[in-house]
Amino acid sequence: MHSRHLTLGSLALVAVLGTGSGLLTPAAAAAAVPAAPSPLGDTRECGRPEIPAQWGSVEHPAVLRTVDAITRPAWRWQRPVGTIEREYARESVAAVVLVHWTRTVVAVEREHAWTVVDRPARPGSSEEGHVETRVVAPAVVEEQWEYVQQQTGRTRWEHEGWNAGGDGEGWSPTGRTRSVETTPAVTEDVWVVDRAAVPAEPEVSHVETAWFADGTTPHAGALPTGHTRDVPSGVEETDLPVGEQPTGVGWVEGATAEISAAEEERIWLPDGAEPEPGLVATGATRAGASRLESTDATSVAPPAGDGWTELPGSAVDVVVVAAGEVVVEPGWVEDFVLVPGEPATPPCAEPAVPTGLPVVVLRTSVVVPDGAVAPATATSPATGPGRVPWAAVVPGSALPASGA
Repeated sequence: MHSRHLTLGSLALVAVLGTGSGLLTPAAAAAAVPAAPSPLGDTRECGRPEIPAQWGSVEHPAVLRTVDAITRPAWRWQRPVGTIEREYARESVAAVVLVHWTRTVVAVEREHAWTVVDRPARPGSSEEGHVETRVVAPAVVEEQWEYVQQQTGRTRWEHEGWNAGGDGEGWSPTGRTRSVETTPAVTEDVWVVDRAAVPAEPEVSHVETAWFADGTTPHAGALPTGHTRDVPSGVEETDLPVGEQPTGVGWVEGATAEISAAEEERIWLPDGAEPEPGLVATGATRAGASRLESTDATSVAPPAGDGWTELPGSAVDVVVVAAGEVVVEPGWVEDFVLVPGEPATPPCAEPAVPTGLPVVVLRTSVVVPDGAVAPATATSPATGPGRVPWAAVVPGSALPASGA
């Protein structure tokens, strides 16, 4: 913020004009004469206009804080959508007139026999075992000590205390001992049976028979016995178009003819699919396989409706609130008085101008800064700052508020 300051110029005496010059009228000369004293403390001359105060201002900028952008993950969404299938039908085989034929069938059966083994033959086995050696009387064991000859270094094994008394003759025990079997143990061999002998067993079996229809093959092992028999095998039936007869004998034509139902081909097509020519909708519907519906664009929240889930691998970060600046403290403008204002002074008195006295003409010059407000009565020359009007002063009087 740039400030301007108001600067006052000095008063200058421009010219002294003689009486009778004709440049000033008596009224103008009277305006330059000081009036009554100004208010207490105001030493300015009379007749000055009001000078408005000049104001300046200081702009205090706002305090800002940078806020990072706020992002949230967004996805493409998917959900299963149920489908409907419609049934279509068309005739694949036309209906025909059929005649029902029947006959009684007599079959020939042949007897076969085979042997069934109830228990197979089992060969015998001999006894199995092993020989064990058992101790009848345990062995006698004696503990012996090792002795060493101090002079020759020879060693020998004897019972404990062998070198006691005068028989020592320089032999001393080394501390080593051993166990020596003096009497061997008495043992005997005994036969132990591991598996007893098993006697042989013959095969146990019986014969079974069965009847098989002539021409059929019996199971393996079955042999014919030579016996046969005739048995009714039921009623044989067949349907043939009118005019045709079954092969063989014994057929009886039915009293009435039947019309066979037409055969239809039925298929299911998704709703909206165009059927092939000849297929006619039956009106039946069923639920079809569900399909996945997905959105093309990503969004933070799922679309309207139920069943929406995030599409895997479609997550992206989107800006919810853009980065910017937040005003912590708003800016403000502080105004202050740059140049104090001055009120107008009382008007000057109009004394009589003595005849024949010379008149001194004064001109007060006030320098007004560029942009400041000049007094209302000021006039500006062609160049330079504004000036106040001329003032006539009677010779012998003091110059108003100039000190000159």
